[in-house]
Amino acid sequence: MMFQDFDLKTKKLLLLFLSCLLAWWLLGASATVSASAPEPMYQISETQLSMLETRLDLLDQILAQQNPELTTLQLQLVESKKELATLRSELTISKEQLTKAEESLRNANLYLEKCAAEEKKKRLKIKAQRNGYFVCMVAAIIAACHK
Repeated sequence: MMFQDFDLKTKKLLLLFLSCLLAWWLLGASATVSASAPEPMYQISETQLSMLETRLDLLDQILAQQNPELTTLQLQLVESKKELATLRSELTISKEQLTKAEESLRNANLYLEKCAAEEKKKRLKIKAQRNGYFVCMVAAIIAACHK
């Protein structure tokens, strides 16, 4: 609101001053940033450099040797996962078959128990009939002897 009270010439000067201040801030900030983070420099001897190169070559050889082994292991892992899935499905099928076989065995045992009970009833009936016929025969013999 104070800016509205100024005359036109003062407004222009103030605007020019603010523009210069902004330009100085933008240009000075980029120079400060680039100068404030220089990359550190290190010095190593020729022997150290050759040792590093030797180690890098050795690591490259180890990596080249292990890459095929890694691929082989990955293929074996995939194959093992397939076999595991197959074995799991076969196990599930075997469990279902075992459950069915147990049910069939239970039913067969019930049927055999029922048949055994019926046979026992038949034997008892035959025994009762035999004993009855025996009593009748003894009674007939006794009656025939007393006449």
